[in-house]
Amino acid sequence: MKKIIYSITLILAVTLVGCNPLDDINDDIDANKAPISGDVELTLTDEDYDDLELSFPNFNSEDQAKELIPGLLTDKYPALKDNSSALVTYALYSPKREERSLVRYTVSDEDYDDLGHRFGNFDRESEIFEFLEWKYPSPEDRTLVSLTYDFYSGSTNTFNNGYLYIDGSWEEMIGFTNEEYQTMGEGFPNFSSEDEAAEKTPILLLDKLKFDGYAAGDIVGTMYKLFVTDVDDIDMDGRTDDRTTYSYVKYFIFDGANWSEYNDVLSQQLQFGHDGTTWVPDNTIKYTFTADDVALISDAFATIYEGPADNVGFFGSFDRRSGSSNYWNDDMLLEAFNVLLDARNPSAEDGQKYVLTFVVYTGSTGNETKSVIKEGGVWVYQ
Repeated sequence: MKKIIYSITLILAVTLVGCNPLDDINDDIDANKAPISGDVELTLTDEDYDDLELSFPNFNSEDQAKELIPGLLTDKYPALKDNSSALVTYALYSPKREERSLVRYTVSDEDYDDLGHRFGNFDRESEIFEFLEWKYPSPEDRTLVSLTYDFYSGSTNTFNNGYLYIDGSWEEMIGFTNEEYQTMGEGFPNFSSEDEAAEKTPILLLDKLKFDGYAAGDIVGTMYKLFVTDVDDIDMDGRTDDRTTYSYVKYFIFDGANWSEYNDVLSQQLQFGHDGTTWVPDNTIKYTFTADDVALISDAFATIYEGPADNVGFFGSFDRRSGSSNYWNDDMLLEAFNVLLDARNPSAEDGQKYVLTFVVYTGSTGNETKSVIKEGGVWVYQ
């Protein structure tokens, strides 16, 4: 009844006084709601980046995201307070550098001899990088070497791959064979335009890299060729108005199913928690036990805590009655959490946090929650 009277009072105030728009009053009400705890997932939009007064719809660094996102969360979810969490997906500007200059080179018999490769080929990937460091001891940053060489792996084959010098080290750029250009519908071992390279290369990569174990988010560099005017006299014939083959770098990113051209922006996630005052970066994972989790714990402790392990496996709940012979005390639970989390997240680093929710029996069934953190390689209570 009080709520109804309050609403009528607000309407009368707006009608009679007219000094505040109804929307502003509703905003004030929302901002002063009783604090609640909740979990949200948010993917930032172009409008969100505009609200943050960023020139582009992405962050320049993870630190910038950690600095600016809390304010945005406060504006979007004013009622969410202590123990709330937010999983935020955002765009991170992460450019991959392309070539500034090009060198075309075919490894000679003398080169192989000078480096002690008496069979006239390389047979380990590391030997290619050793050759590059020997041949080009002080290259300019972003020099691309279009390298043709012989490689032995059961039989000797000739390859042409790119090697880009970036920030003091060489990075391989995957090249394409004459046959692969033909597969992509080209009459010559080159593309007719950059757009064509961007369109056709992802299709080829699906087959070319299908057994190489790439996962979602992996990025590969490729070297593709165009037949263009030789403005830099790459073929060293003294002319800059003739035509020759230039090599260029282009990157592609895998989403787990398909490759696409990489646009220098990565999709990243950050988790935030509300500490009662503000939103702070937080790696806490909220996890609810499954039947498989309970079975794993029951099996793992069958010979250590026979009664409690058998009981939890049968009923699916941890007996938390201190007088029961099947009682799981806090220390026993922590042992179980260690076994479970080491199995479910074996690569978790120190500092990783979990909020674990599991079914308990205290005379009736219900849920209990415990918070743990990994320290010194083991899980301990927070």
